[in-house]
Amino acid sequence: MRTALVASALAVVLLAGGGAASGGGAASGGGVASGSFAFGTAGGNVVPRHVTISATGRVVERGLRTKTIDVAAVHGLLTLATAERFFSLPKRIECAGTLPDVAALYVTVRTPARTRTVTVHGSCNRRFAELYASPR
Repeated sequence: MRTALVASALAVVLLAGGGAASGGGAASGGGVASGSFAFGTAGGNVVPRHVTISATGRVVERGLRTKTIDVAAVHGLLTLATAERFFSLPKRIECAGTLPDVAALYVTVRTPARTRTVTVHGSCNRRFAELYASPR
């Protein structure tokens, strides 16, 4: 099941990063998800990136709407965040040996009950990496 969740998260991230949009839009997901996401890069010597995914599947990058994805994909990300115990991760994770000019990655998950942002400088946390699923 984890493989399917990771594939769902990766599909959302790839869509936000410039992949093809799903044809169905928010309406095909069968309802509204109960959470939203933001992710990106900050600091270091790269141009910052900020992408948001609303509960209805609207994807916005740099203030411009880029895509609409299926609500099912948003539900998949929420399920993955739960499976990876995202809300129990430290707010800031500093990985040993990471150079200061390397950008940090962050993910924010919002649900009706709570909001948490986790920032990782480096690549030492598997649980965070599963959710971020950086497109390459």
